Amino acid sequence: MSEKSIFSNLVRQPDGAFSAVYGSYLLQSALQPIFCERTDGQLQIAAFKGLIRASTGGMPCSPAEFFQGVPADERAAVDGLCRSLHILNTGALGRRHAALVVNFHTGLYMTAQAMRQEVERLRLAAHEAGLPPEAIACEIREHPLDDPDALARFAAKLHDSGFSIAIDDYTGEDRDLERLQRLKPQFVTFDPAWLRGFAENSAGLALLRVVVGQFARKGIRAVVAGIEEPDMIALCREMGGPLMQGYLLARPELAPTSFNLAFPELPDEPAPAPPEASPATAETRVVRPLRHFGRRGV
Repeated sequence: MSEKSIFSNLVRQPDGAFSAVYGSYLLQSALQPIFCERTDGQLQIAAFKGLIRASTGGMPCSPAEFFQGVPADERAAVDGLCRSLHILNTGALGRRHAALVVNFHTGLYMTAQAMRQEVERLRLAAHEAGLPPEAIACEIREHPLDDPDALARFAAKLHDSGFSIAIDDYTGEDRDLERLQRLKPQFVTFDPAWLRGFAENSAGLALLRVVVGQFARKGIRAVVAGIEEPDMIALCREMGGPLMQGYLLARPELAPTSFNLAFPELPDEPAPAPPEASPATAETRVVRPLRHFGRRGV
């Protein structure tokens, strides 16, 4: 697949959704809402997470299995094609304030040329979808063999072009504070296991409130993913209102989704003030608290 032909793989379906054909594979875009809770208690879609769905001969296959079959010299273009699907399908929803979080196979973008080509792909897709660049959050996941300096250069190039950055698996340890400094994200998703352990006592919960509040003052939106039980929603309220994602709230749907009907956009409301920070210093390493079994807060 040449760089010039990437959009020739796109197909506009009769229902208005975009899909793509690559070899024998059909690529479709699934979107999962990420919610904020308004002051009146109603849930509002604040962002979508883009998830690729691949199938061949009518049989689904995992994204990992699909990408393993893509030749090395075409992986960056195919990776970009998947993001283009998410961007176009999100743009078709016409949501005024919803962002889109898309992930990257970061190892594909370690050279200046690869970074430049990907930024151009993102710009073209955003323009076609009618989405402002800042509404597209590029999720940069670090792997052990990745060059941190190269990732920082890639994040800086994305920022310079107006795009946002997202990171995941945040645990507040030194490596995560260093990631915040290098990548300067606008969305941070907490590591689910760390979050559960941290919220088991009142001291840990208080510190989570501090972290969420400090993020908000810096223009960073904290995200709690994997919400499958109602008590997780209550926990998010106690934390100061991070964004929420999970099957309890809404499952991923193939485009075109039903989300505009299920969760119509609501009138704007004044932005809530960030949670008050405690006197504790928020930008120090967060030490994992000792676990206390039994009732939370004891």
